[in-house]
Amino acid sequence: MNNGFRINTEENRHRTLRQVKQAAFHALQEYEIDWNSIHFIQVSEHVTFRIVNDVGEQFLLRIHPDNKQREGTISEIEWLFALKSKGLLLPEAVINREGTFITEASVCDGQRFYSSLMRWVEGKHVDKSELTEQGIRKIGSLMAKLHEASSDFSPSSGFTRPSWGVLSFKRDWDHLSLHRKHFISDEGFKLYSAAATKVATCLETFTRHEQNYGMIHADLHNGNVIFRDNEPYPIDFGRCGFGYHLYDIAQAIMGLYPTQRAYFVEGYQRIRKLENEYIMKLECFLVMAIIEAYSFHAENPLETEGLIEEQPYAQAILRAYVNGTTFLFNSLDTSK
Repeated sequence: MNNGFRINTEENRHRTLRQVKQAAFHALQEYEIDWNSIHFIQVSEHVTFRIVNDVGEQFLLRIHPDNKQREGTISEIEWLFALKSKGLLLPEAVINREGTFITEASVCDGQRFYSSLMRWVEGKHVDKSELTEQGIRKIGSLMAKLHEASSDFSPSSGFTRPSWGVLSFKRDWDHLSLHRKHFISDEGFKLYSAAATKVATCLETFTRHEQNYGMIHADLHNGNVIFRDNEPYPIDFGRCGFGYHLYDIAQAIMGLYPTQRAYFVEGYQRIRKLENEYIMKLECFLVMAIIEAYSFHAENPLETEGLIEEQPYAQAILRAYVNGTTFLFNSLDTSK
């Protein structure tokens, strides 16, 4: 799905990167940091840069598209401050020279962005193939701690973050339906349609309450977890919003192997017990997360090859889900 940046071709990608680099240099003038190096990281919901100052302190500069609500970014920062008050180590926002968390940044060709600056959380990424059983369990426990810390969160009157559920899934499904032809065959789409119908029906039956629903990270996959001294820490809260805790878990374990998913759930339940029939519900949310992911990437032709390569495994999961075969902790035959 369109994230506000035009990166659908190499030409547009280069143009966008040139624009956001100009915006980054403009934004850095508005902060009280004597920086000496800037390093591009990636384009996602926002474009990110690692900033290093004269004494070696590091920061994360985020360039946001102008069509992303500033109130949403401020609300994300509000939630992070609330979590930090519970003793969690998280990214921390830095104010600019005007004493605000949002810095306007324009570039010479009229394209507009705004920025936010976070203190860098030290640590390193660990590839899923290198994660230990204990490391995965610790990530599961980390998520449970985030849910515990958010259980009494009281947002301000102007707080605004997305909700991940029935309506967001319908939007993502409609978007995937429009842009799927270059990586999902007509036959494969019948399977997607059956799975999406089942997910939508299940979501309508779920009842939310304070023990299973609240503010969630919504994107705590392996790439958004870093390790320091063998302990995991969460980063990149740009997708945070309101949703079921099981949906949060599904987003985190979607890219893990079946045995690793079991370790994650074990770690979570060391801190916070899951509700009855959680496997059935978690499988629903995992299929929802798969469809959302393909909806997000569907318009980018630069990712088509990878999306096609993933289809045998993705459709094996969808087939099992539609047929009522549990798959959460089981390996699947991708040859069908």
